[in-house]
Amino acid sequence: MRLRRLLLMFPMVLGALVVLPLAGQKAPDASSREKLVGAWRLVSIETIRPNGDVIYPFYGKHPDGLLVYNQNGWMSVQIASDPSAAVPKDGSWEGFLAAPSPEKITAIERYYAYFGTWSLDPLASTVTHHIKQSLRPGERGEDGVRHFIFDGDRLTLTAAAHEMGEDHERKLVWQRVQGDQS
Repeated sequence: MRLRRLLLMFPMVLGALVVLPLAGQKAPDASSREKLVGAWRLVSIETIRPNGDVIYPFYGKHPDGLLVYNQNGWMSVQIASDPSAAVPKDGSWEGFLAAPSPEKITAIERYYAYFGTWSLDPLASTVTHHIKQSLRPGERGEDGVRHFIFDGDRLTLTAAAHEMGEDHERKLVWQRVQGDQS
């Protein structure tokens, strides 16, 4: 009889253990997913060197960009460097292909984009971008882990990077897009 009662209580006890966070960890924030979903306009990108110096090696001090997370788990990011490319001037695909190679290289070097799916780890405060396609072919299939912090209508994403022979932290600040932004 005692064993039967214990066995009957086992699913309830197990369910409680699954819901309770581990000691010292905060409970998952169910709203983190809802907070991420939407469109975000780029505010700034900083590269922080190991000594704490802030540098702007790739995107300049005032880049422009858009980050989108949708409810179905898809995401996309696009960043135009500061200054953005001024050439080639022709807006058609034909015109771009016919432009001199140095102009095309400049345009590509001053723009960054990828898309894929995303997953969330609310306990670690991380969002992972599972890159399906990228302007940089070598990134395809990679998983980019970003730590996130919400501050009102701002989202800060940070990630480790190894560039220019040293480890850096890349910090991107995004502002939620509200309504019509035309």
